[in-house]
Amino acid sequence: MKDIHTFVILAYKENDNLEDCIKSIMKQSVKSNVIIATSTENNYIKDVASKYGLGLMVNHEPSSKARDYNFAIDTFNTELITIAHQDDFYDRNYTKEVIKEYKNNNKDASIFFTDIYELDNDRIIRKSKDLFRRRFKLWPLKFKRFQSSKYFKLRTLKKEKYFCTSSVTFVKRNIGNNFFPENFSSYTDWMGFLNLANSDSKFVFIDKQLVGYRLIPKKKTKKMINEEKEILYNSYKKEYVDKYIKRKYRD
Repeated sequence: MKDIHTFVILAYKENDNLEDCIKSIMKQSVKSNVIIATSTENNYIKDVASKYGLGLMVNHEPSSKARDYNFAIDTFNTELITIAHQDDFYDRNYTKEVIKEYKNNNKDASIFFTDIYELDNDRIIRKSKDLFRRRFKLWPLKFKRFQSSKYFKLRTLKKEKYFCTSSVTFVKRNIGNNFFPENFSSYTDWMGFLNLANSDSKFVFIDKQLVGYRLIPKKKTKKMINEEKEILYNSYKKEYVDKYIKRKYRD
């Protein structure tokens, strides 16, 4: 299936999880193109790419999340592209399930995404309140009659992004270039998906836990909170958003 699908593994600086991510992708039951992309070229990334016989593409523009993501999408020309985060892990049937759904009368879709499980160091978590909440929001998009509905698409994005970007496969011809807006730094993916949800796009949810999302504590910066507010202002009244954010980050 290398003529159809590409994994672009985004590598950043020196990360101990990069090799585990690569191994999970190399062990896919259906083979794809696999390449590493980085805007922080270093000997560690070059050595890992060489070890696994993978091509290395370097983005020489100043690094940002949006530029790195757009580089991954815009540089490769297969029909389907998955942007793999170096911290995450892919079940061996991820590619198989995505391509099966794509060929099952879904070539008009813009994105496919799967359910996830969580990785807490070496511990696999398949059930939690957060995972249940995600599934509840995503569940309608497994049915064809809801996949183009703006209501159900926005339901997965209005208050937060309930699906994991690492689990998303993009149908390149149906999303266009520069998908990720560069005026957002931390939440460029959230804003990109919101823009897509407000169009006539089709979101397809694969109701299987096929991606392991690694739990890494991230401190919310003032810039991140301001971006979150800006996104929420598009859907809710300012007074509600300000109160919601104040409660959410009161600690």
